[in-house]
Amino acid sequence: MTSDLSPVALIVRPGERAEQFIGAINHGGGVAVEVGVTESFPKTAGGLLIAGDEAYSDADNVPQGLLDAIEGSYPVLGIGWGMHALNVAMGGQIPVQISGHRVPGEDLCSHPLFMAPGGKVGYTIAGSGWVTVPSDHSHGLLPAQVANGLLSSVYAGDQVVEAIEKPGREWFIGVQWPAHMIDRTPRGFDSLLLALVERSERPS
Repeated sequence: MTSDLSPVALIVRPGERAEQFIGAINHGGGVAVEVGVTESFPKTAGGLLIAGDEAYSDADNVPQGLLDAIEGSYPVLGIGWGMHALNVAMGGQIPVQISGHRVPGEDLCSHPLFMAPGGKVGYTIAGSGWVTVPSDHSHGLLPAQVANGLLSSVYAGDQVVEAIEKPGREWFIGVQWPAHMIDRTPRGFDSLLLALVERSERPS
């Protein structure tokens, strides 16, 4: 018996639990194919979710599966650590320490973001302007850290970049907020997961 679900490769930051991200792919209507950070992009998958709660650091290496997905022009969604990895893979810098985006002792705080009109993120979510999202990160990208060729399409009020994307036809998006927490993000934000799975469908 074959599954009608779209296989989506999943790379999770080493040491973090994959279950929450598997659930996000399932919510989008796909099935996760777990991939280690040194493993190649699986031939069975049609797209990639790369994610982690903590920050990308100098000690991290760009996962091979991400490099393969970029080379093959597969759809990619990065969340948190995954957004940072996307940026580094495209020639950008690692995130810097910031304040105001994490409250000690709380699992999540909230802060407003400005979603620029005309970008893939805003188009996918069907929104633009100011919106409040959950936040829990101590490091982030400033405009100077973002790779050349990537568009910063969502910002926090302090100019921390909250979403990056690759202009053109390729679907290559990274977001800082926990997009996998579908019960905590605003209505419609799960469209990013739905769109990733939809674009990961392979011809039968």
